Amino acid sequence: MTTERFGTREEVIRWIKKVGIDNKVTVIISRSDTETGKRGRSNKIIFGCDKGGKHKISDSGTQSASKKCGCPFKIRSTPAKDGSGWKIDVKCGLHNHGLPDRLEGHSFIGRLTTDEKQHVADLAKRHVAPRNILLSLQDKFPENVTRITQVYKHKSVIEKEIRGPRSEIQHLFKLIEDAGYVYWSRKQDDSEVVKEIFWAHPDSVKLLNIFPIVLVMDNTYKTNKYRQPLFEIVGMTSTELTFAVGFAYMESEQTENFCWVLEKLKELFVKKDMCPQVILTDRDLALMKAIEVVFPNSINLLCRFHINKNVGAKCKQHVVNDLQKTIDTLWMEVVWASDEVEYGQRLHQLEQACVDYSGFINYVKDTWLTPHRHRFVGAWINRVLHLGNTTTNRIESAHWKLKQMLGNSIGDMVKCWEAMNNNLRLQLGNIRASFQKSFYEVEHAHVSPFYGYLRGSVSRAALRRIAEELLRVDYVGTNRQICGCTLRTSYGLPCACELGRYRVGGIPIPIDAVHVHWRKLTMEVELEIGEDDGSEVDMTAAMDELWRRFRSLDVIGKRALRSRVCELAYPTMTTLCPPPEKIKTKGGVKKKGKKPADYDVYRDPSYHEYVDKASQSSQRQSQPSQTSKKIKLSKKQPQFIVQFPNHIRSYIEDVVNVESDGNCGFRVITSLHGYGEDGWSMVRRELGLELIDKDRSTLYDKLFSNRLSAVRESLMIESFGSQPPEKWMSLPDMGYLIANRYNVVLVCLDNPCITFFPMTSSHSPNVSIYCIGFVNQNHWVQVNMKEGFPLPPVTLDWKKFRSHIATTWMLGFAGRMQHWQLLTPVLA
Repeated sequence: MTTERFGTREEVIRWIKKVGIDNKVTVIISRSDTETGKRGRSNKIIFGCDKGGKHKISDSGTQSASKKCGCPFKIRSTPAKDGSGWKIDVKCGLHNHGLPDRLEGHSFIGRLTTDEKQHVADLAKRHVAPRNILLSLQDKFPENVTRITQVYKHKSVIEKEIRGPRSEIQHLFKLIEDAGYVYWSRKQDDSEVVKEIFWAHPDSVKLLNIFPIVLVMDNTYKTNKYRQPLFEIVGMTSTELTFAVGFAYMESEQTENFCWVLEKLKELFVKKDMCPQVILTDRDLALMKAIEVVFPNSINLLCRFHINKNVGAKCKQHVVNDLQKTIDTLWMEVVWASDEVEYGQRLHQLEQACVDYSGFINYVKDTWLTPHRHRFVGAWINRVLHLGNTTTNRIESAHWKLKQMLGNSIGDMVKCWEAMNNNLRLQLGNIRASFQKSFYEVEHAHVSPFYGYLRGSVSRAALRRIAEELLRVDYVGTNRQICGCTLRTSYGLPCACELGRYRVGGIPIPIDAVHVHWRKLTMEVELEIGEDDGSEVDMTAAMDELWRRFRSLDVIGKRALRSRVCELAYPTMTTLCPPPEKIKTKGGVKKKGKKPADYDVYRDPSYHEYVDKASQSSQRQSQPSQTSKKIKLSKKQPQFIVQFPNHIRSYIEDVVNVESDGNCGFRVITSLHGYGEDGWSMVRRELGLELIDKDRSTLYDKLFSNRLSAVRESLMIESFGSQPPEKWMSLPDMGYLIANRYNVVLVCLDNPCITFFPMTSSHSPNVSIYCIGFVNQNHWVQVNMKEGFPLPPVTLDWKKFRSHIATTWMLGFAGRMQHWQLLTPVLA
């Protein structure tokens, strides 16, 4: 209650709400009226509690709640008759409910004030996360009780106000136009759906024309809610910093799509005869074909890092563990061979080491060396001016920085463009700063008069490389044969023998000895247009022809031509629309609910990462390898299942067939072990090594007795083709070797069914269980079983020759073995 008078109705509202908040009461305006001169209209405001009124019961099936409980609290405010201002009368000062201790979470009290809304808008513009915006609000306005929902709502309001009535593509084109970007787009045939969009920042275009020697290209995924691949192109400055050239959202990754994007990239060069000398990519055949078409004079190198990773993954599949490191070293020596003679010698050494692994050496030759050695082997690429770019690490790093700026993969194209634009602004600032450092600052290692002509005229990155090369002069001298001149041919910088001649002559390094790429330390230059290129920007003839055609058309024709011209003149009025549904690309998850265990929202694991994870895991999964070529039998083909005992069929989930070439048993084991079906020769080799293992040689002498040589002979083969019956996998002999070698439990479904436990190790609760089946009296198949399936008995020889600690295997699986015994007599 108060006797105070208020000058305006706004002052009344402000005072009542403030007093209400001080008393933990939320006061709202129940009714109000304004005097208009008509009968019954007068100035008044009726205030009430926010819990006043009755709860309206809804028939909807949704869960709902209400604050309303019929609270009688009521205040009336009207202008005083003496004209002294607005007065306040408390009609009912009672509440029928308790008052809260605090007002956090209250939808009305938590509304943002004008200052708070401006603060949210400023932080949202800088892409601050909503949770951090809320914390900033609480720091700046201690009395604030806003919750994060209000922050999200206000961000949505801001975005709608900025976009207005424009569609997504219209707003995107407006932002691109306002920022001065160069861009092109095209739509799908007979549709207004956008097919591809390409854009480039004006400063990126300038950098491209200043540093056109090397470009790196690659696709990335999961950057937008439409799941379109993002094609990114980057280059390298004289200070060895990466700059983004352009971005393109593509409908698919076909040669035709890449050709369109590369044609637009070609138009960014000021001079018609200018093109990149080197283009670095992954082994994307469609992109490589497009490069041949659009840039036939450019050299297309392949990323060494991904090649080495893929070769290493194949090595793990085909080669035994003991030799993997040796073969990896030999492979790296092939890749780094300095000339063709050394290449031939290193390749011969690799072939000799892989004489027993034809699958691996054939893969290396057929996939990489024969078709592509000139794209990544040192003997060839050392002659190319690649400026040190032999991997796509630059563009992979650019992808990572962009996705850090994006934050998630569910934004539309506008959000993606904003993230790219902000990333570019930071990138360009770093590049300008690096130019200034090279121009003004001198590193201590470069104060020698030997660098006198280069200081301030050549980038510090180039000077560092020259200083490193200078260390070789002591043992290279001026001998070109020893030097190899790689720094000259690959970087455009003076090599060791060249530096030796300058040192002997007592002269500083001349500026002309450094490639012009390293001498460009500014981007504030006007791009030079060639003599024949000026006509390309003259539109006089085209405009005259357009007017002539316009005047010659009838009314309908003029309307059609005008609409086409308006699309160019007013891009923000475009009728293009984004893809209506998500497009499946090779970078996305193929099926809902089929995400990998360690699914990453930014990317999917590469092939070599899957192999690395499988090889490092201590628990081998009994599921078939992703790289194997197996035929899964459907439920409509139960011919193998009916060959297994009746009481075990209900526990069989699937039967996986393998190639029947006399190696089928070993194919099943290698598949279960995660190597892939084609690694069967590796299993033969490892089982042969198991036989001669010094720790278990006595065990096998007793177990096999006079059959030891026959078992050893059955593992040795003369060729990789079909094998005769004496080379087939036979049980129980191989069962003991497999269980011991891989420390697994091997279950054989045959007549009789047998379980093989390791004979020299103790029970492990996380052991892998391999289940195989013998069908048609001549073929082995992989049998995938349900969890906890019953285990058949072990052999008498296992009980006779196993070590004392191996007894724990039967104790650990006693329940499952008893389950088998209970099922067998009932269904016999």
